[in-house]
This record gives sequence, structure tokens and C-alpha cells, in this order.
Amino acid sequence: MRKIVLMIGLGCAILLAGACMLAFQPKEIKADKVYGKGKSDNQYSLSVSLGGENKIPSTLGQYNEVSDSSAVNIVYTVVYEQNKWFKNDQRIIKLLRFERPFPEDKNEDVKDFYYRLVDESLELINDQTFVFTRLYEKRVSYNNLFDLIPQSIVVPGYSDIKESRQWISQNHPQHLELMDRTIVNASMLERWEQDGYMQRYSEASPEGLTLDNIIKQAP
Repeated sequence: MRKIVLMIGLGCAILLAGACMLAFQPKEIKADKVYGKGKSDNQYSLSVSLGGENKIPSTLGQYNEVSDSSAVNIVYTVVYEQNKWFKNDQRIIKLLRFERPFPEDKNEDVKDFYYRLVDESLELINDQTFVFTRLYEKRVSYNNLFDLIPQSIVVPGYSDIKESRQWISQNHPQHLELMDRTIVNASMLERWEQDGYMQRYSEASPEGLTLDNIIKQAP
């Protein structure tokens, strides 16, 4: 009888421990580019991978919020919460929308692709979390705007871009590395100068890279 009581007590303790683990599973907030959306059996989702294999469950409203326009190039970043250990129990917190007008400065000498870093932004998620985003344009032949590429990262609750950029440079410096063949817009260079920020360049994206350089380097 005593053994049975002990076994029951042990079983209850295990169940309680399991319930506590489920109740206190740590959460993490992620931010990823939206590559598309889908619907299956009245279940809606947003894809955060190019092949569509990684999907975040969404509501109908969130599904409909991801829309396109023929007048501008639009891209979205989805901010979502998930279980830190098992990467499940995903819940969308916010959708960030970025847009850029299609360029009128066509250039027949542009034969290859390159990138433009056109903006940095900081979006409030909650009182402890922000999302810092660097927005790139991908330009292709004739200087057409082919795609927008938001590179987003979750940062602690800093109140401005300067502080957030500093935190990233100390904790995730790879996030501030420029994409290969990137021209930095003049407005960005002015902001960096005002903030006293020193961008790390590379051989693939040297300081002062211009469109003329890109044209000359084309095969």
C-alpha cells in the first residue's frame, strides 16, 4: 500500500513538473521577411522561406493584409512569437510593411544586379522589444527595381536607431555587414555621420561604391 501511495505521489510530482515546464516554456520574438502566403483547409499562413516550407499561422485579417500594388514595390516583415526550445506555438504579433517607388532613372549601361541600402528603421513591438530593419533595393539590368530586401533583427528596448545600431554592432555585428555589391544612399551616409557611426565595409562592398563602379565591373 505504501509503495502504491509513493508511486501515485511520484506520478503526481512528474505531472506537476511537466505542467510547470509547459507553463513556463520560454518564448522568443523573431522577425523574418514574408515570401508569400497560403491557404489550406481554411487555415491561413505566411511563408518565411523562399521555398515556402517554413510557414507561420495567420488570421484571415493578417493574410489579407499582405497585398501587392502595381504602383510601388512592397515587401513585408512578420514579427512573431514562438517557443524558444521547440520553435512551435507561433503567433504573429505584427506585420511591418515596406515600400519603394519603381525608379524612373533607367540606365541601359546597367547589365548586372547590385543593391542599394536605402533606409534604416526601428519599430516598437512592446516596451522591451523593438525591431531594427535595414532596407535594401535589389536593382537589375537597366536599373530596374527587382526586389526589396528587409533585413530585420529584434533588439532590446532602445529608444532610437543610434542606440539599437550600437547594440547590434556589439552583439550581432554580422547583421550590419553590407550585402555584396551594395551602394549606400547619400541619405544613409548623412545619418551615419550625424550618429558618429562607422560602417564596416568589405572588398565586395567597398566604401564609396558608385553606380559607375558597378557598370565598369560588369562582365
